[in-house]
Order: sequence, then C-alpha cells, then structure tokens
Amino acid sequence: IPREEIYLENSDRLLVGKVLIDTYCNDHPEMSVQEKCLMLNEILMSKYENEIQGKHVSYSAAEKKAMEKKYSTYFGKNEWKGSIFEEYEKFLKEQNITIEENSYDVYDLAALAYLYKRMKEIDPIREASHIVIDEAQDFGMMAYCCLHYCLRNCTYTIMGDTSQNIYFKYGLNDWEDLKELVLTGTYDAFGLLRKSYRNTVEISNFATEILRHGDFSIYPVEPIIRHGNPVKITEYGNVRSLIAGAAETITGWQKDGFETIAVVCRDEREAKKVSEGLKKYIDIADEDLNTAEFGDGVMVLPVAYTKGLEFDAVLLFDPSERKYPSDDGNVKLLYVAATRALHELAVLHRGKLTELIAKPAPKDKHQEEFASEPLTKAKEYEKKTFTEKEILQQQRIYGQKEMDARDYMGPSKIKLKPEQIIKNTEEMVDLSRFAGKPKGQHVKGVDKKPVTRITSASNVDKAIKQQGDVLINQSPYSYGAIPDNALLRIKGHSKGRFAVKWLKKTKSHVEIASFAGILYITPITPQIIRITFTSGTKPHDTCWVAQAKSHFKWSAKESRSLIEIATEKVVLRIEKANGAIKYMTPERKILVCENEKEPRILSDGESYVFFDWERSEKIKSKGILHTDLSDLTSKAKYISFGQRPMRLPLIVSSKGYGIAPASARTALVCNIKTYGQYIYADGDTQSDYYFIYGAGAGRVLELYNNNFQHA
Repeated sequence: IPREEIYLENSDRLLVGKVLIDTYCNDHPEMSVQEKCLMLNEILMSKYENEIQGKHVSYSAAEKKAMEKKYSTYFGKNEWKGSIFEEYEKFLKEQNITIEENSYDVYDLAALAYLYKRMKEIDPIREASHIVIDEAQDFGMMAYCCLHYCLRNCTYTIMGDTSQNIYFKYGLNDWEDLKELVLTGTYDAFGLLRKSYRNTVEISNFATEILRHGDFSIYPVEPIIRHGNPVKITEYGNVRSLIAGAAETITGWQKDGFETIAVVCRDEREAKKVSEGLKKYIDIADEDLNTAEFGDGVMVLPVAYTKGLEFDAVLLFDPSERKYPSDDGNVKLLYVAATRALHELAVLHRGKLTELIAKPAPKDKHQEEFASEPLTKAKEYEKKTFTEKEILQQQRIYGQKEMDARDYMGPSKIKLKPEQIIKNTEEMVDLSRFAGKPKGQHVKGVDKKPVTRITSASNVDKAIKQQGDVLINQSPYSYGAIPDNALLRIKGHSKGRFAVKWLKKTKSHVEIASFAGILYITPITPQIIRITFTSGTKPHDTCWVAQAKSHFKWSAKESRSLIEIATEKVVLRIEKANGAIKYMTPERKILVCENEKEPRILSDGESYVFFDWERSEKIKSKGILHTDLSDLTSKAKYISFGQRPMRLPLIVSSKGYGIAPASARTALVCNIKTYGQYIYADGDTQSDYYFIYGAGAGRVLELYNNNFQHA
C-alpha cells in the first residue's frame, strides 16, 4: 500500500496524507489488504471530489477524466490478480521447505486460508456460528490460530485429552496456549472432565503411572469405583513362545465371555507378522487395515490405529525398550494403548521391557498435575443499569467519535460566517414527531425552552445534542411482544395503482412515479438501499442515514417494461406494470420480491410493505442484545423497541439479506400467510425501509451495526 502523501495535480492541495494512510491501516487489523486498498481508494476519491468542486481549482474535462482514472485505483485495482498458492510456495522456499505437488496437509490449508483472509478477501462470509471440535489434541496451535482468525465471530466447544496426543511433535500437549487464545470473553469457560467410565481402577492406575514418566503437565483421570483383575505382565523366552502365550491368554478371555479383543503392536509391519503367527492358534479378524471393520473378534492393530477405540480386553505385544524408548511421544503412545481396555489388560514381552512400564515414574519428571483444578465457571450475566447522567456521558463520547470519524474520512468542514450562526434559543426544535409524542408535548428536560415545529429531520442529531436528552421510541409495545390477531388483518381499502408513469434519475436517487405516489430508491452503500414511498410530497429525513455519505458506482436502466437499478452488490428490478421491487444478487438470483398484486399501502399515518417470503426461508428479527435474534417464521411480532432509546428495527433472512423499517414508533412483522406477509409501521407520512444485502446473516448484522446507530 503506497504511504506517500498525495497532492492534487498541479497544486499544493493535500488530498491524503501519510498519517491518515498509516492510521487507517493500523486501526483496521481485521480487514484484508485488498479491502484496505478499496476503502483507501474511496477515501481518496471523496477527498478529490470535494476539492475539484471548489472555486479555487479549474481543470479541463480531459484532465478530470485522467485524474479520476488515476485516483479511483491509486492504492490498487478492484481485484488483486495474484495467487495465494504462489505466495505460500514463495514463503516455503524461504524456509527451505519443499512440498510435492497436490500433497498439502491440514496445516498447509490452514495457512492458505489465513493468507486469503489477510490478503484477498473483500466480502467476508460467516461460514458458521458455532464450531464443535473433538479430539482437539490432534491439531497444533497453528491450525487453531488460523481457525480463530478466519472465523473470529464464532463460538466454540473444544474437547480432547492432551494425554492422548500421539502426534507429539505438532499436536497439543497441554491446554495453556489454546486457553490464552480463545478464553477471552465473559462467558468463556475451561473445565476438566476427570471422571472415567471406561477402565477399571487397576487399568486406570497402571496407565496413569505410564503417563507420569513424561516431561509434561498431565491431567490424571478419576475412574469410577469398578475393580477388576490386576494388569498381567508376563515374560517369555522367545517370539514363538510369546505368540503361543498370547494365543493362550486370548483364548482364556474368550472363555470368560469377552467379545472384543485387541492385540496392540508397535507398527504395521509388526502387526502383520503377529497376525500371521496367531492365525495358527486362533481366528483373527480382517488383517487388512484398509478394509477392517471394528466389531466382535480378535483384531491385531498398530498402536496408532487404536486411538478412539475401546475393547473388552487388550494385549500389549512385546513393548520393549527398543520399540518404546523413554521419551514423551512414546509415553503418550503407551498410555493410549493401555486405556483402550475396558476390563482386562495384559503385557507380554521377551525381556528388556520398556522402562515406561518396568520402572516406577521419577517423582520430579512431569511438570504439573491438574488433578484438583476446579471447573472454571462462566460469569453469570449481570444486567448493568445506567443513570441518566451516565447515558448522556456515553452519548457525548460516541458523538465525539462520530465527529472525529467524519473529519478523518469525509470532506472538509464547511466553516460558517459569524452572521450565519444561529443562537441556541432559535435553533430549538420540537422532537415530538420523531419521539412519537402528541403534538405540543415537549421532550423531557426541555419543557421550559422555546421550541419550533421541525419541518425537516435533517437537524435531529443537532437538536438532540442541544437539548441533552435521549430520543425514546414511544411505541407502547415492547420488542418481541405478540400483537392481537384482530390487528393483523388488513382493514378494507382500495388497492393502489402502482403502474409506473415516469422515471427520473438524480445523482443521489431514482424517482419512480405512479398514480398512487412516488417511489424513491436511494443507494446508501453498494449493499444498502433505502426505499421510500410518499403520496406525492418529497420524503423527509428520519433518525437514520438519508443518503450516501461516500461516492460509489451505481446505475439505473429503463426498458419498455422494466426498470433496473444496480450496484456492484445488489440489483433491484421493477416491473412497470405493477411497481413491485424484486431484489436480486449481481448474478440475477432472486433474494426476495415485494408482492406484485399489492406491494405497499400508505394511508392515515400507517404503512404496509408486502413481501413474498418463501416457506423454506427463515426470518428473524434483531433483538435487544448485540447478537440476539428472534424467530419470525410463521409468526407475527413487534420488532420496534418501545419505551427504549431509538433504534432501527431489523429483520434478517436466512437467504442473506435484511430489511430495516425506518420507523420511529411502532413496527411489526407479520409472516402468517392467513393475514398476509408484511412489515407494518405506524405514525409517519411515508413508507420507508432499508434493504441490506450481506450474503449471510452475520454480514447483515455487521453492516447494520456499522451504518445504523441509536438515534
């Protein structure tokens, strides 16, 4: 990313400075390099457009065209054409590592996913909400770090036993690094499930003693009180007698009624030889490890193949010092082999038994035992209450951040001359229309101040700051309340005539006129479109964003029967015959449609927008908490936040889009076909909502949080 200062062509006007570029890159570590380039291009273009409109500059059309071409891709083109694979291979060469073609393992894939997220991704997809990982010890920290970065908004359930990490060099040998990585939230917890229901007390104690030979922290199990025979350790003089002794032991177990028996060898080569020897005495299950199925009978297996399995009885075949030297990796291999046994465990050897079994564990060998560590409980949710003074202070802090952000990213401030500044007493406005209060009733805390009727909501933010009060949604219905069925049925009315008469495009929006009124379509961002319908008057501002704050490309096309409005992320298609909007992806895949027979109603301060939601489509609404979603499938609920600080209601679809009615009072969703599928808003002279496309519910919520704040 270029870091030098950028000046307007042939002038001393600074467009973007080095400090701004550095600050933006450092303040957004979660964004990919490609995404940073695109956003810096937008910032540069907005600065350029602000300067080019000033009276102090004069350029020809050709010069402007050349500058627009230069600045629109100054930090990089819309798509990086490089290869993540080539970048990764370049990295491997620097580490003197060679990989055969098409032989990437899970760690290579994790690295590639990380590189893609860091470098190339511009439209993050939330692949999952919750991830469950079993046998967690088999993966190393590099895989977890990549997973945690790539799916950073997920919650996790991670389970495993580090004592069973047979891939000692790259698996997890304790939980400490993983705990430090993922246990960072209020509700995160770590617990030891120490109770073992598999082994007898004798087998469990034998296995734990093996584990204590390791130079690592251990988590000993607590077996349930179920006693059995002691672990049998027998020495034989040669291989032939060892095979015969193994067959005799297995035959005895079978007579005692044990159905699943495993003979555990060091590797595949030894397993094949032992299997051939035992066949002379007893029946052996399928010895081909690629086709063998777990079931009744005797199985001869390499120790690595036994992880995750359990047997009535297990025979460890000749665990010698040569096969199992005293190192941490072999400690865990033998521990896994021993703990496969439910009822009986026998060790048969030819002498030179591994010290991991033959000798007691050194008292000072392993680092630490976590046998008595209590369960770390998640903190209970405590709903914090704020005083009115604390709320106002928080709003001031947030407002200052907003002002700083606008100064940082937006165009330069317009400085007023002294005679243009109006005194505070003349600027006071009546917020009753936005707070839902009866005409003439003043907002709490400003009753004694002079007020005037607000004619445009563009000064709402300034008015709130001046009066020092919180704008409250005055709906009598709390969020999530269920409306009475009698209210859901649409009262008798004459259907509107929404066939298109004419179209007009401006720099900020498109106007589509019908006999019923005028439809205003305003692209706010490439993924957010504002839809406003009035009976003929111009739309007024609401408590939320009215039009785009930064420049981006969008188009409006008209044919004999269709109107199509498109950004790079979403396409709106309106049939002139009915005026209903179809929302589609850039590939023209339909997301949702307004009802063709009756797309909307606007009457007596009440508005309805009708949608054709599919039966398989899951509709949810944004709740009180940050991540709270309430199901609306085949239901009707109030989605406005009555008697709470003003917040934009939102519904989210499983198809990856959201609809946010710009209501300052009551808003409800009816998704019951008997009554109709619609969004209702009360108390305004226009129908107004935002369509948000995020290609996933998580992305919709992210766009909502970034663009629509409390009033």
